[in-house]
Amino acid sequence: MDPPMQLKRPARSATVTHTNVSMQTSNNKMFRFFFLFLVSFAILSFILQRSIISKVTNGVENNVLPTQSTNQRQPKLADGCYHVFLDVGANIGIHARFLFEPDLYPDSTTSVAAFAREFGYPRDNRDYCVFAFEPNPKFKQRHHDMEKAFQAMGWRYTPILAGASNADGNFTFFHSAFEKEPWETGFSATASKTLYGHDAIQKNVPIIRLASWIQKEVEGRRLQYQSQSNIQITYQNRK
Repeated sequence: MDPPMQLKRPARSATVTHTNVSMQTSNNKMFRFFFLFLVSFAILSFILQRSIISKVTNGVENNVLPTQSTNQRQPKLADGCYHVFLDVGANIGIHARFLFEPDLYPDSTTSVAAFAREFGYPRDNRDYCVFAFEPNPKFKQRHHDMEKAFQAMGWRYTPILAGASNADGNFTFFHSAFEKEPWETGFSATASKTLYGHDAIQKNVPIIRLASWIQKEVEGRRLQYQSQSNIQITYQNRK
């Protein structure tokens, strides 16, 4: 008779034991890795939290929050203006008077009618802000007087004593009609002679880039009819 077959069970058992030991070692390494990761994360979070608390505490002690200086909004000249009217080349400011005081010009056949067509009539002058650009220094006092007079009426009139241009700087103008015209309609940037053939008096005046001025002083203006929650109240609901 042939001898019985011998099964190699010990070798298979040894292989299983070796696999179990390897898996246990791998699990221990993963556990140590996650443990170290959690400890490191907790330490880093603690450090960041203490740093933030320290900055806020210092800001409160100095009555200044850390972000206050960077987020503070600068006021604009047109804040509170529902309508903005730019009088570019205002001369003596007559267009502002057409807007605010049309009844004083019954003989006007075109200008007063144009303002009524564009801005409506009657109208509440408190809804309008006029910015008058005029570089001629001859009319400086007149514009300031108009500003005070309109302010007493509750109307906003702001003279900008500069010429409107496409760049900031200075420019040479000429008093080209000063001899016989009290309103000097010939204050010119090109004519070196007066309307009567004499040499014009030169005057160096400031100029401003109009687009930049509008962006700085008008764009993004805040209306006076704005609620505390920064939600704009409709014009029809204004009291």
